[in-house]
Amino acid sequence: MNVVQRPRRGFSLVEILVAMTLTLAVFAITLPFVRSQSRALGTNAGRLDAEQVARYAQRAIDKELRLVQADPGQSRLVMAGPMAIAFNANVLAPDSTDTEALEVEAGAPAALTESWTTANAAALPLVARSYPTANYARADGSASRNETVMYFLRPDTVTGRSDVYVLYRRVNSRDSTQVVRGIHVPADSAFFSYYVPSADSLARVATATLPLYWDSTSIANVRAVGLRVGGFFRNRVDGADVIRTVQWRTVLPAIVTGSADCGAAPSNPAGVAVSLQTGSTSFHVRVSWNRSSDDGAGASDVRTYLVTLRVDTVGAPRRVVATIPARGVANYRYEHHFPNVAGTVKYGIQAVDCGHGLSGIVEHNSNLTLP
Repeated sequence: MNVVQRPRRGFSLVEILVAMTLTLAVFAITLPFVRSQSRALGTNAGRLDAEQVARYAQRAIDKELRLVQADPGQSRLVMAGPMAIAFNANVLAPDSTDTEALEVEAGAPAALTESWTTANAAALPLVARSYPTANYARADGSASRNETVMYFLRPDTVTGRSDVYVLYRRVNSRDSTQVVRGIHVPADSAFFSYYVPSADSLARVATATLPLYWDSTSIANVRAVGLRVGGFFRNRVDGADVIRTVQWRTVLPAIVTGSADCGAAPSNPAGVAVSLQTGSTSFHVRVSWNRSSDDGAGASDVRTYLVTLRVDTVGAPRRVVATIPARGVANYRYEHHFPNVAGTVKYGIQAVDCGHGLSGIVEHNSNLTLP
């Protein structure tokens, strides 16, 4: 039996036109939505990228600023400028015998793990002054292990903007290395700021007076370094610039190792008094005292006060319950909320200067009985 093959029927012109019309209509409806989502995704990605740049720069500097220290005759801060900072810190060690270093790199050269020497003196970043002017040693006579670390900014010419910079890091006289690009600093602002004691708080050093140098008495009073870190990102889709800013303040370590300017041990604080503050469900102890006469005396002043506590029995050990930064004020007060001890106790106050010099421990006269 023969089977007749009939030709397959195709789409008519009208059907094709209707299908094309519907397809175009769908595209016309969805395309603006897709574009808006793409634009939003690009904007969010730009914000995240800009914030990551700012956070990365801030954390890199903050991590090493927390290590600032000095051996005899050495300054903690070498230069304090609006767009550059230089400080001494024990960041890198060639082996694990240097327990104070932040990191260990086996076999690292002395030029990266010890203090900068006069034989290799060079200009500090962005200025014409040369450093160091002396070689520094530890108390035992060996070379200081505090490298001079520098962070500074130079214009980022790739962006075409005059307010975007590249952040660099340098150790001693070694080559500079790039930390991160895309740092935004407004024309009327500064990347670094500096704070000194003023009454009960810290006051910002006027930018017009910067930079300060290691041979200035003013730089020894700097207690905190502020960072205004702006991250810059350019959206390649629409060309929009995104800037995210991180404001940060790093408080420098209160006790400096062995500065030659610290002099004799500080005088004792005075007027130590305590009182029990009770509430309906809890209590705490208020400790107050008058400052040492060496508190607020420039580079040689008291840096911290130790608050100690002991049970009032013969031979009972003391424990430090708080470390209070010195601020040059006449009176101090500390609220001890968790004594973790019962019975009759004695609180004491001891002043500590920049070379670890200790005053005597001054305790309150009347006994205090805790619940």
